[in-house]
Amino acid sequence: MYLNQEKYRIALDARPLSTPVSGVGRLIESVLKGFEGDPNFEFYLFSSRPIHEGYSSLFKNPNIKAVIGKGPLAKKGGLYFAFYLPFQIRKYQIDLFWGTQQVFPPFLPKRIPGFLTYHDFVAYRFPETMRTIARLQQLFYLKRSIKRASFVFANSKFTASELQKYYSYPKDRIRVIYPGYEPKEIRKIKTPPTSRVKDLPAKFFLTVSTLEPRKNFQTLFRAYEKLKKEKSDLVWVHAGKAGWEDPAFLEKFKQASDSKELYWLDFVTDEELHYLYSKAKLFLFPSIYEGFGIPLLEALAYSLPCIVSNLEVFHEIGKKSCKYVPPLSEDHWVKAIVDFQKKNVKFPKADLKKFERKKSAYEMKTLFLMWAIR
Repeated sequence: MYLNQEKYRIALDARPLSTPVSGVGRLIESVLKGFEGDPNFEFYLFSSRPIHEGYSSLFKNPNIKAVIGKGPLAKKGGLYFAFYLPFQIRKYQIDLFWGTQQVFPPFLPKRIPGFLTYHDFVAYRFPETMRTIARLQQLFYLKRSIKRASFVFANSKFTASELQKYYSYPKDRIRVIYPGYEPKEIRKIKTPPTSRVKDLPAKFFLTVSTLEPRKNFQTLFRAYEKLKKEKSDLVWVHAGKAGWEDPAFLEKFKQASDSKELYWLDFVTDEELHYLYSKAKLFLFPSIYEGFGIPLLEALAYSLPCIVSNLEVFHEIGKKSCKYVPPLSEDHWVKAIVDFQKKNVKFPKADLKKFERKKSAYEMKTLFLMWAIR
């Protein structure tokens, strides 16, 4: 490989690496690990906060360096991204910028080509499910960023199609890179790893997500209340933090958890999540919109039966291995769950090879290499 200089320097928006492990963070981590032992590339991880300890193994590679913001502008993520990050970048000889969260800072130097990872079009499709400030920030950045992008990684074929629909972005400059999963991390655990999961009911269905409007848990909650009248013995266990959701519903959900009508576990650890996937009888995903769906991919990897919303991207992931339900129909959710229990419905095993994280990391590395030798 021929490079025009000693090292090819890639800067990236590393804010997803400053929080506990997530789907976006895992993708970034996998790509970076794909460059271990390659002396031609150097990565600069720009973040307003320190890199979370869950990603500490990245720094075994001496060519990965964290650049953490300091001072008043670094205290707020939005201000850091808009003003401090572009200022920081100018101190380094950066050859390419990777926008991991589908946006670029507005003052990114023009000489630096930019790659975007695109996740979804919530700001356009379901703006009412976002906080007002978050929606306005997204709308401000999105159009500017896509016009600036040299290349785009879409997290699904569905998202790639929306890129062309909303922006008419050239198809030959889009590559589908799935967020992916690591098969070695799919470990079935029989023994409860913590005290709070040891007393869960023997039969439960699982949901995994932040509680927020787009995830449609209010519909599922009403369906669950109807399900009890069907004398179902499946109890609802939910893993995920409280996000921007109707306070009245959050309080109702909390009260139901306190009374053991359901079990709400916020901020679960990796070991707890492995255990929940291992013990669940059924997985549900009621969202009204997703760009991808890491929890569905994980549930399928654990060979869980899955009943999910009838979304195009869920069909892309699960194909014939899931039962698909109109997301806003309480009665359809009830019927699907009752049928699963009474009729002992079996689902075909999913083929997940194309979703393996090493494949995604390899494809991204290939594109970075191609760009470096242009």
